[in-house]
Formats: sequence, C-alpha cells, structure tokens
Amino acid sequence: MIQCVRCLEFKARVVATAPDGSGAWEIYKCDHCNYGWRSTEPDNITDVVKRDPRFQMDGQDLSQLLSPCAIPPLKP
Repeated sequence: MIQCVRCLEFKARVVATAPDGSGAWEIYKCDHCNYGWRSTEPDNITDVVKRDPRFQMDGQDLSQLLSPCAIPPLKP
C-alpha cells in the first residue's frame, strides 16, 4: 500500500496507469479517506511538508464527518 497524501494512512493504491504502458502517470485512491490524486500532481499536493495543512485529514475520525451533500429522496 501507498501512503495517502491527505490522511497519511498507508491505505492508498494505484487505480489506473497510462494506457500506453509508458508509466507516464498513475492515479491513486485512498481506501480510508477516499482521496484521489495523480502521480503528476505538483509538490504542493503530493509532498506532505509542502502541502497546505488546512487540507490535511490526519488523525480525523471520518465517521464523524458530515456528508457534504445529502442525496435527495427519489421522486415516485
């Protein structure tokens, strides 16, 4: 597993790679916080030291966070 740049858990994984097999890019997704990012992101996204601390979620109890947008009930 890969360390997530957002929650710092080692629960991220590669979910896609460049289809031509060049290794030009990969896409990662964290199974803990559901964050996704590309290997081609700038350092201020992927380097925890350079990342804006307001966007970090390390140590958060994700089950206590509110859903950002509730799904409305289906119309009959």
